[in-house]
Amino acid sequence: MYYQIWNFFLKEDQYIFWKKEINIYNDFNKLTWQKVIDFFAFVEQNFFLKNQLGEVDNLGRFIDLAGDNGYCLKPEELAWFLITRKQIWNLFDLAQKTPLLKDQLLSAKNPQHFTKIAADYGYYFSIDELAWLLTEIKSSPELVSINNSVGEILTVSNYGKIEIGYWIWLAEEWGIVPPFCHRVQPGTFLSQYVDNPFLPDRCFLPKSYFKQHLVISH
Repeated sequence: MYYQIWNFFLKEDQYIFWKKEINIYNDFNKLTWQKVIDFFAFVEQNFFLKNQLGEVDNLGRFIDLAGDNGYCLKPEELAWFLITRKQIWNLFDLAQKTPLLKDQLLSAKNPQHFTKIAADYGYYFSIDELAWLLTEIKSSPELVSINNSVGEILTVSNYGKIEIGYWIWLAEEWGIVPPFCHRVQPGTFLSQYVDNPFLPDRCFLPKSYFKQHLVISH
């Protein structure tokens, strides 16, 4: 996910500028987040566009190329997406190197407390943004492994060099990241239960679930 994005948004001077700039806007939401994810996924599958984006030397041309391929993106939307993610990843990285911070975060009673601790260290993001990123990571085919004898789903602990399992488990405990579905759903109508864990917004199977073989003991 390079395509000159680093130069436009994440180089030190640009990062400082856009970090201040995105605070002015408050209309970003999950649809915007998903739109940017979809755009980057599209680029990864389009070799020609990926090369084009890698050669552009200004942000305006980058935005125009995205528009030419059906993605109407604003610079502020890209900045918000990239800088928010960078702040969360930087927090996780610092926590990995700083036992005191890691203990503080893992001891947070709720997501509000977690984001407050993050802000005390200079990292700013919302509970929703944290949940979207962790849910995205959790559903990644690279992260999930289904490999025990009874078909239980085990989550890999590392994402790159960052230990991510801690944060996903914590978010699951708070209820901001949905749990994995059971393979056998209950024989009741879902509409009978408002808090049913099998409802789509509470539960999902990771992408890799259907790509791996379950070995079930009888």
